[in-house]
Amino acid sequence: MKRSARRPGGVGIIRRAALALLLCGCGWSGGERPGQGAIEIVNHGGYARARIESSVLESYLAVHPGLRVVQRHPSSDPAVYRRRLLDAILAGRPPDAVLLDLDDLPGLADHGMLLDLAPYVARVGVVPAEYDSTILNAFVRGRAIYALPTGYSPLVVAYNRDIFERAGLAGPPDDWTWSEFLGLAKQLTRDRDGDGAIDQWGTEVDDRVTFWLPWVWAGGGDVLCSDGKRASGCLDSPVTIAALRWYAGWVTHDRVAPPKARGDDPLEPFLRGQVAMLTVDHSAVPRLRSRAAGRGFRVGFAAIPARPGFPRVTVLSAAAYAVPALTLRRKLAVELLASLTDSLAERIRGEAGLELPALSAVGAALAAGDTLGWEAAFLRAAPHGRIPWAARVGRWGEIDAALAGLMDRIIVGGADPEAAAHAVALRVDRVLSSTR
Repeated sequence: MKRSARRPGGVGIIRRAALALLLCGCGWSGGERPGQGAIEIVNHGGYARARIESSVLESYLAVHPGLRVVQRHPSSDPAVYRRRLLDAILAGRPPDAVLLDLDDLPGLADHGMLLDLAPYVARVGVVPAEYDSTILNAFVRGRAIYALPTGYSPLVVAYNRDIFERAGLAGPPDDWTWSEFLGLAKQLTRDRDGDGAIDQWGTEVDDRVTFWLPWVWAGGGDVLCSDGKRASGCLDSPVTIAALRWYAGWVTHDRVAPPKARGDDPLEPFLRGQVAMLTVDHSAVPRLRSRAAGRGFRVGFAAIPARPGFPRVTVLSAAAYAVPALTLRRKLAVELLASLTDSLAERIRGEAGLELPALSAVGAALAAGDTLGWEAAFLRAAPHGRIPWAARVGRWGEIDAALAGLMDRIIVGGADPEAAAHAVALRVDRVLSSTR
């Protein structure tokens, strides 16, 4: 990736307001003036993520004796985290480094709130070519680099090896199809104790859009058209409706997945051995490891199957560290980012199971040392990954809410997929038209 000059002026109304407040001397913490006191890092993800990020920081602090670094965790809820981070920037109290998801990029980078790192990366030893190109490019706008990725994950299908073996079935290959998936799910849906009720399900639906959308993609459909400016004609197209009908049919027609209450933990039935196959991302790995350790719980992974005639596809999630544009200690902040995303940092996160390392060589080494083969399975799925719409479309939260309601209406409410998809497409169009 070529280095580029910094983005020229034109900070916009929001950034000018934030700059005016910054000059008032407000601070992110304890009333300290920005540029003084401790270096501040803001991240999310709860206790587990905070503990891992503390381990990552140790190597940085070892070569910066006397430097004080404070980690803050405003919220593990993405929407709350995003709102509090934006409030801090607008109040002129930006932290020095922030952990972002792809969903955060439209609201921050596209409004001039993040520092373009391209002019600085070579000075701190960062080599953009060492990152997975798809993941790094997700945080790029034009020639500007707005964040350095810590790691990423594709969605895959986890399957219980013990359930498969008891049924005399081999684990699925990566190139399987929808019909093969459904055939296995039907064979694995059983009444094991003979009481007339199903107690082992072949699979499970997930009403989170991020988890069901790749199945729609794998069927040739999509929720938005290719330019991201409308849903009508795409969300309600015949191919998308067929994919929605097929996915919802796991519950409503084929009876290979249990009815699910919104908000239930989708991983828990799989961990209890009540579900044979489940869509997961890499964040499930720590819990799967914990259950597998010494308990005879064996798990395999395969790519999301595709409808015949369509290519394999999955979605990629990613996290990255960025520097707010108004941060005064740019040199220290960029140096910190380089340390938070170097090979040691990414190896620590990868070994903890948090995500796949974004540095390609670190990810390959991690997979080579994994005797279970889990990391290799995720890596095989990654080249078929797509960057989510949330990384490109502003106000995605409103669109996501409308789409989540769509799956509920079909599965829980019994709505006709065609009528429901058309109604939601019109609602999404209204959201998209109001952002132009």
